Amino acid sequence: MAWLPGQDAYLRSQDRFRLYRGGNQSIGKTTVGLSDLLWHAEGRHPFRNYGQNEPGEYWICCASWSQSLAIQTKLWDLLDKASIHENTKYRKDTGFSGKPPTILVRHKPTGGYSVIRFKTTGQDTLDLAGASIKGALFDEPPHDESTYSEVAKRVQASNGWVSITMTPVGAPVDWIRDRAAKGKIQDIHVRLTPAALIPVGETEPIRLKDGTPCDARWIEQIIAETPEHEVPVRIHGEWEMRITDRYFTKFRSSGADGHVRDEVPEGEVELLLGIDYGTKPGKQIVLLVGVEEQEGWPRVWVFDEYTDPTGSATVEDDAEGVLAMLDRNDLRWADLAMAHGDRVHMPGSAQQKSNKDLMGQLSRLLRVPQQDLVPQIRTVKRGQDRGAGSVSTGARWLWYQTVRNNLIINPRCRRLIDAMDRWNMADDDWKDPVDALRYALDPLIFKRRNFERRDLHVR
Repeated sequence: MAWLPGQDAYLRSQDRFRLYRGGNQSIGKTTVGLSDLLWHAEGRHPFRNYGQNEPGEYWICCASWSQSLAIQTKLWDLLDKASIHENTKYRKDTGFSGKPPTILVRHKPTGGYSVIRFKTTGQDTLDLAGASIKGALFDEPPHDESTYSEVAKRVQASNGWVSITMTPVGAPVDWIRDRAAKGKIQDIHVRLTPAALIPVGETEPIRLKDGTPCDARWIEQIIAETPEHEVPVRIHGEWEMRITDRYFTKFRSSGADGHVRDEVPEGEVELLLGIDYGTKPGKQIVLLVGVEEQEGWPRVWVFDEYTDPTGSATVEDDAEGVLAMLDRNDLRWADLAMAHGDRVHMPGSAQQKSNKDLMGQLSRLLRVPQQDLVPQIRTVKRGQDRGAGSVSTGARWLWYQTVRNNLIINPRCRRLIDAMDRWNMADDDWKDPVDALRYALDPLIFKRRNFERRDLHVR
C-alpha cells in the first residue's frame, strides 16, 4: 500500500486517542482506519504497540447496519484470507456471520486469534458495555458523546486506543471538536490539496479507477460540483459549513439559458403536488410539478403555484385555490400522480392546516367521499435519513438539478423564483417555496440517494 501523507501521519501517531479528519473524497479515511486496526489485531503494526504482543478484541463501530455492510466489504478486501479462522464466514449481501458480525484473525506472533467485532451504535449504547477490548475504530462520527465515552471505558484496562475517521457531517461534532481543542484527541486534519494526494516517496498523484489523476484540475472539478457552502466540510473536512450568499448559486432567473422559461415538455410527465402550510403572508404555498424521465437524471418542470399573499386564507380558500390552479392548466385532481404535504400546521388551533383538512375540503368541492379522493395527500415521511438532515439532502438534490439545467420553472411561479434567488438555508422568509418543491419531489429525492455520484460536467 502506498500511503498518502495524512494516512502515514495517522499510522505513525503514538496517541491513544486519534482523529483522522477530512472531506469525503480520496483521502482514504476508512482504508487507513481498517488497516491500522487490522495490523493491531494481527500483532504486526510497524509503528504502534498498545498491547499487540497478545491476541485481543477490537471493535469497528458504525452508525447503521447499511454503513456496516459497506465497511465489512472493505475489511474483507483488506484481509489476508489465509490468516482468518475457518469459522469466519463472509457473504457480500449479508457481511460476516455472527451477531454482531465477527472476524477471527490470526495473531502472527503467538499463532492465536484476535477477535474483530462490528458494532452498530445507532440504537443504544448499552450493547457496548461489559467488555474489555484493546482498540476501537469509529468510521464516521458517533451520534453522541456518550457512545464514544462508553467505548473509551472498554479500552482502559488494556491501555488500549480509540480512533475516529470522519468527515464532520451527519452527526453533532461539537463535542469532538472540543475534545480535539483540549488535546484529548489528536486531530490529524487533511485538506484536499494536490500534495495530500501524492503518496509518500512518490511524485505522481493517485488515480481513480478509470485512470483520472487526482491532481489540481480534478480537485477544481470536485469543488465545482459541490454547493459552495458545503465545500469547507465535504471537500476539506473543516468543522463548519458556511453560507455567505444564496444557496442555489447556479440558479439563473434570467437569460436565454436560465432556469426560468415559458416552455412545456415534449414528452410525457408525471404530475406531482407539493404543499407547505402556513398562516402568515406568503407562507402557504402549493406547487404543481412535472417530472420527465430521461436517461440519467430526470428533468423537473414547475408549471404553476398557488400562494396566499395575505396569510388570511382558510383551508377552504386553499382548496379552491389549488383546484383553480389545476383548472388554468387544463388539469383535474385525478390527473395528479402523487401529492405530498408537510405535517400539521398549528395543531388544535383555529388556524390549523393539515393534509387531512385540505383533503376534506377538496372532497367537498369535488363531491367525492374523502376516502375515494385519488391521489390522497401523503405526509412527507420522517425517520431514518428524513429528519433534520432531509432539508440539506433535498436542497442538495435540487442544487445538482440546477447545475445540470434540469430544473425549469414557469415565469408565473414568482414566489418560487424569488426563493431560489434568495434562500440561504438560514432565512426563514424564503424557505417555504423550497420546502414545497422538496415535498413534491420527496419520493424521487429519497429513491435516488446516490445523487452525489460524480457524473457532472460543470463548465
